[in-house]
Amino acid sequence: MKYSTKLLIANCIPILVFAVISLIAGFNQFQTSIYNEKENYLKSSALAALTLYSTHGYGDFGRKADGNVWRGMNFNISQEKSLVDDLKERINVDTTFFFGDVAEMTSINQNGVRTVETDALQHIRDYTLKRGSDLWCRSIKINGRTCQAYVIPIHQDSDNSIVGALMVSVPALAFNNTIRNYILTTAATALLVLFCAGLFIRWYVSRFSEEFYEVSDKSKRDLLTGLYNKRSFEEEAAFAIANKKPEEVSILLIFDFDNFKYVNDTFGHAIGDEVLKAFATILGRAFRTQDIIGRIGGDEFMVFMPNMSEEYITRPDKISEEILYQLRVLTVGPAAHFSCSIGIGTDSSGYDFQSLYKLADKALYQSKENGKACFVRYSSKDYPKE
Repeated sequence: MKYSTKLLIANCIPILVFAVISLIAGFNQFQTSIYNEKENYLKSSALAALTLYSTHGYGDFGRKADGNVWRGMNFNISQEKSLVDDLKERINVDTTFFFGDVAEMTSINQNGVRTVETDALQHIRDYTLKRGSDLWCRSIKINGRTCQAYVIPIHQDSDNSIVGALMVSVPALAFNNTIRNYILTTAATALLVLFCAGLFIRWYVSRFSEEFYEVSDKSKRDLLTGLYNKRSFEEEAAFAIANKKPEEVSILLIFDFDNFKYVNDTFGHAIGDEVLKAFATILGRAFRTQDIIGRIGGDEFMVFMPNMSEEYITRPDKISEEILYQLRVLTVGPAAHFSCSIGIGTDSSGYDFQSLYKLADKALYQSKENGKACFVRYSSKDYPKE
């Protein structure tokens, strides 16, 4: 995995996790708040409805011989529709009066019939009628519709016993739509913000990675010539050797300027530096783009040629001849007629970098002994690994 990809993931994952946690927490907080608000609204509506009932008639609630539920002798709850209908018109909630667990009067009108069928009836019996507790129903079915309701107990005036329950309810469709729209809007906004943040992070990571790779690459390069420095060259060449195919040949060339101290002493170090840069250019033109070229130190250079087959074993000889010619005709200011000694090591038997380097260095020493300005090539077949 690329460094830039790792960096992008490392920056995005914490933000994404934080965003998801924040969204979930925000949704829960919003849902809790809006449910609490709805609960308080329905509770206050139920208390208002009970107060309104208490102002009509007097005495205890009871079922009379006519089958209707009365309060005292003057208020027939089973027939009185105006109270529940008036509450619905004024505060837009449905009110249902239970005597025991039977709905005696309701503002819920379905196809011209006032009826209440709810899956919360058992909860009303257990919590409100038996325990005298208020009951908040976040989601119940009333006549097949999803609703929200609040139920409070109705007490007898005479002994404070529980005789029934008062339920106020509203359809949950609009409420659920509010929550859904909030979630969708918030999620869309969050996704947009995350998308923009992702684009910014990607841009920032890309820019940072470019600078990182630039600095990293500079740390691998020789400042004067731009070629690999000694450490980086050896790492790259060793990696190439370790990963070469069995049928491929490893080829290492070492270049050492002849009498370079004379150039510095005679023409100055500035001219000497220009000569080294010119030689780096010559090497870059003479070798392939996949060949590894490095300045090892001072006036010494090395080139490793990967992906070479046995049939091209003499290829570095021709390159060396061309480089020697280019040096002879090279002119840098007042300095001219340069030369170098070249040692070439070739191996197909499995040498590592250090063994191949020793072989090429042995060839370089021999080229110096041969009078310089020449090349010598040794093969591992002729010089087995020490």
